[in-house]
Amino acid sequence: MTLEAPIVLAPFANERIREWPIENFQAFIECGLQDGRNFVISGTRPQRVRANVICRSFPAHRVQNICGTTTWSEMQSFLHDAPFVVANNSGMAHLAASRDLWVLCVFGGAHSYREWFPRGRRVVTLARRPICAPCANNICHNNYDCMANLSAEFAYNEIICAISDSKKSGS
Repeated sequence: MTLEAPIVLAPFANERIREWPIENFQAFIECGLQDGRNFVISGTRPQRVRANVICRSFPAHRVQNICGTTTWSEMQSFLHDAPFVVANNSGMAHLAASRDLWVLCVFGGAHSYREWFPRGRRVVTLARRPICAPCANNICHNNYDCMANLSAEFAYNEIICAISDSKKSGS
């Protein structure tokens, strides 16, 4: 029996205001671990310390921090083999979508998801457009509520259901 490739998490963006909170990524991982899935966390070398915070409470063989340790071609291989990718509104979400991979992309109020969502037929976009959006000067005066209140359990179920429905319909 071969193990399924790990889910790729890209929890960072080039602006904090576009990031789903670390606690939400941790809760998402918990959902996946209960389903027997494994994860890799991708990012740059400077993001490695923040990724360690995500990994800290999980078994190292189930959740790996590969931030800053892979070449671009190795990262593309991780993407290609992954059952899906979870990312914020970031380059990784757009790259995965452009390669026709399953992507769960999380948006808050900083940017319009209608304008900026990754284009692809296998993209699931979760967005909260609060009344305070768009964020002025990339500053949130509401404690990132639009991102924090996007439930990890809901997000996990949305991507799993989308993939399952796709398999049932043969697309």
